[in-house]
Amino acid sequence: MKIFNKRYWLLPLLIFMGSCTEEQEDPEVITSTYYPLAIGNFWDYSVDETIYYGEEDFETESYFYRDEIADFYLNEDKDLVYLFHRKKSLNKTDWTNEVVYTATFSNNRIIKQYNNLQEIILVYPLAVDFSWNGNALNNNLPESYFIESTGSYILNEFAFPDAVKVRVSEEDDLITIRDNRYAVFANSIGLVESYYEVFQYCSRNDCLGEQIIQEGRFTHLRLINYGKL
Repeated sequence: MKIFNKRYWLLPLLIFMGSCTEEQEDPEVITSTYYPLAIGNFWDYSVDETIYYGEEDFETESYFYRDEIADFYLNEDKDLVYLFHRKKSLNKTDWTNEVVYTATFSNNRIIKQYNNLQEIILVYPLAVDFSWNGNALNNNLPESYFIESTGSYILNEFAFPDAVKVRVSEEDDLITIRDNRYAVFANSIGLVESYYEVFQYCSRNDCLGEQIIQEGRFTHLRLINYGKL
């Protein structure tokens, strides 16, 4: 009578299990390449801005911003929070401090806090038509941010081979409101363009439909230089 040896029965199974283990791949590690966070990184922007206070009452200004990552700290969730120092200049020589804001990369999201308002400006992985609520971390009404396009992008003298355009809003009823907002991020560089155009048109009977701006703001920010200090 032959005795069945369990060791020989288990051997093929163990070999099979071992081979399966070796074939398993680690999950993809997602990093913030479209919004690189490191101390010393800086970006210079040209800014064109018009603020409307009323009909035929507005101010137009052109100036420059420099955003520099100056420091970082750990928050309660052990995420690195980076401090951005924004400076303003009229001639790219004399700079004055404008504001300090923060950005952090947490749960595959870039979270920006500016003037005490948290905004989710990017969510990885990036894909066309992917959307998220940019106001999920604040008390404002939900707003659907989405990836409008990916690929090459030309801005002034720059040609970026790999960029994403995030659309925040595109609305114009030609009667009461115009809301056109988007941002463009280039791979390994960061924010290269920000467009903000939010107006309220005059809605009185004598001007309804004439697209006369009652109040609002236009701000167009474009990258002119970047690097590491």
